[in-house]
Amino acid sequence: MRHLYKIFRETNFGEFEDYYQRRINFETTIKLPFKIKPINQSKTFQLYYVPTNELINKINEIYKQDSLLNSINETLPPIAQQNFIFDCLMEELHNTNDLEGVRSSKEEIIRSAKLINNTKVKNRFSSMISSYNKLLSDELKRLESPEDIRKIYNHIVDEEIDDFEKPDGELFRKDITHVYKKSGSEKIIHRGITPEDKIIECLLNLIDFLNNSNVPTLIKIVIGHYYFGYIHPFYDGNGRTSRFISSIYLNYELSNLTAISLSRGCNKYRNKYLTAFEITNSIANRGEMNCFIDEFLEIISNEQKHMIQEVKVKKEQLDGFTEKLSNDERLNDREMYYGIMYVLGQNYFFSVTEKGLTVKDLAIISNKSKQSIRDALKDLNEMGIIKMEGKRPIIYSIDEKYFEEEI
Repeated sequence: MRHLYKIFRETNFGEFEDYYQRRINFETTIKLPFKIKPINQSKTFQLYYVPTNELINKINEIYKQDSLLNSINETLPPIAQQNFIFDCLMEELHNTNDLEGVRSSKEEIIRSAKLINNTKVKNRFSSMISSYNKLLSDELKRLESPEDIRKIYNHIVDEEIDDFEKPDGELFRKDITHVYKKSGSEKIIHRGITPEDKIIECLLNLIDFLNNSNVPTLIKIVIGHYYFGYIHPFYDGNGRTSRFISSIYLNYELSNLTAISLSRGCNKYRNKYLTAFEITNSIANRGEMNCFIDEFLEIISNEQKHMIQEVKVKKEQLDGFTEKLSNDERLNDREMYYGIMYVLGQNYFFSVTEKGLTVKDLAIISNKSKQSIRDALKDLNEMGIIKMEGKRPIIYSIDEKYFEEEI
């Protein structure tokens, strides 16, 4: 179906109004319980979407890809699976910050994540990391009230917001805020809802829609994501808060791997993502949600494809390495040696940071004494198939020469 905003550019006003009236009154059109008012316009428009075969096919594709992604992940051995999920999480945190212009490196987030349980050290992003960890462990519930949104904001973005941009109302902002075109032109393309009581009213409506509407779940999540951005309840941090809320709802419907890849996809396709908001807010679009729904679902689907490809390649590399271990006569009848190499291989192919582990790490993973691990590592090092780096602690990893060695 051709999106309405495109028809606006190609027809005169009278023809366009006919198109719009026919479309919003299609027998299949789903009218939504939300209205928007394009900036500097006196008219308000009801949000709606038209179910299409293309939209249904895209949703089916997302469910199939989610099932495939989850099934591949479940075939991974424990260390590889743990590292893959951790890598996806670190990517998500880095991308949700980068999309909003928050300066952070992936390495900085990883360091904070590894020190998350150290109460003696104050880590940047610790609250955000804790929130996403709760998402992964299925601890987070769907929204029940506007207060829940403020709690999410406090945990996800508050520590990164300048004081003058923090909420000054009871829960949200009490003054006007604007959204500017990302091109740097300083053109205002949207004005958030005011005053605060209207923000709360709209959010209550949104929460009821997300929890109780019979609109298909994925479409409902996408519409909710758009409308939260339209309300714009905070001066800053709306995008990060909204993507986290969307991830909570995605986690109820799909795997946590899909749920924690949303920001990565939105950042990778940021121009499409941001343009979809701008188009949907415009008077040329008249409240039609199909453009936004199509683009958002495409982002989810494309990122799933990327993750499937990524984990397939890593799994194939690990499978080849495992076969090599099985054919290495030096490891025959040496269960501990084989086990250590297998763990180091998982770490090598799936680790997001250093390609190695300490004696303590290996002892915990293998459930063996540190001394027996040290003895085995000494022999493996003398065989020339692992290497040692650093001091206190020493890091042990696969020697890259081993991958080239013929067995």
